[in-house]
Amino acid sequence: MNMSVPRLTLLSDLVSDFVADTEAAQKALESGRPRGPVTGLSRLDETIGGFFSNGLHILQAAPGAGKSAFSLQVAANCQFPALYLTAEMSILELFRRIIARETETYLGKLKTGELGAKEAMRLALETVKKLPIFALLDGTSGYASPQQLLDVAESLKEKAGAAQALVVIDSIQVWAKTVRGVDADFVGASEYELINAALGSLSALASQLKSPVLAVSHRNRVGNRSNDASLHSAKGSGEVEYLAESVIDLTRKDEQPDSNGEVEISLKLLKNRHGVPGLNIPLKFCGRIQKFREVM
Repeated sequence: MNMSVPRLTLLSDLVSDFVADTEAAQKALESGRPRGPVTGLSRLDETIGGFFSNGLHILQAAPGAGKSAFSLQVAANCQFPALYLTAEMSILELFRRIIARETETYLGKLKTGELGAKEAMRLALETVKKLPIFALLDGTSGYASPQQLLDVAESLKEKAGAAQALVVIDSIQVWAKTVRGVDADFVGASEYELINAALGSLSALASQLKSPVLAVSHRNRVGNRSNDASLHSAKGSGEVEYLAESVIDLTRKDEQPDSNGEVEISLKLLKNRHGVPGLNIPLKFCGRIQKFREVM
């Protein structure tokens, strides 16, 4: 992506933009539709200003807290076109998990051969019908450049006639390392340098796309050992606290599922440029159907 240059703007030149933005907000309010991609969790959406603002957002968690399941659920519920780049899991496995959540079908049943072809087709078509503008991009076998992400997301926006899209990167650490195979400048780069460069490129992508980008992040070793995560818990990066519009952390509270097959997950909003940070939201996660729900 080309680097943009700073633009000088007088306050008087912003009046028409401000009025247009206010009118757009009013129309969205009257229509009952969000102005931008949402998470689908009412308390979280309310706290971040009603929807994901344009810019970079971070979802971090230790292993086993459901990072991928959470980000898949957000992408499915965002009410806008969604592009999900997977750098860790196969797209078929992701599709299987999406089907489990959307149809509330036991994930294990989708893997063991218990379903016949006719039932598998029914569940798949039911899922696709619910999510017509949800695309998966396979980054497990090669580097998906920011320009490629921009082009695909723009095409999804055009196809849906939408002003915005949600782009999800899962995970930022693995995606950042794949650049070594295509860019000689990064061959000898450290993990820290790769991740910070990747975060910068995703922030630029969000700006060009005029949409939110959600980067899924592993916690570092200190963060994994602690139940009190911070902005410094993201693995390999020092730029999160500066670049991100919001930082969401997931912490698993239960070792074993309860009688309903659910575990308690604590969601903490570590950074929030559009509201008050520090909010704790109790969630329940059912791994069998890959679904999070708020605990009221």
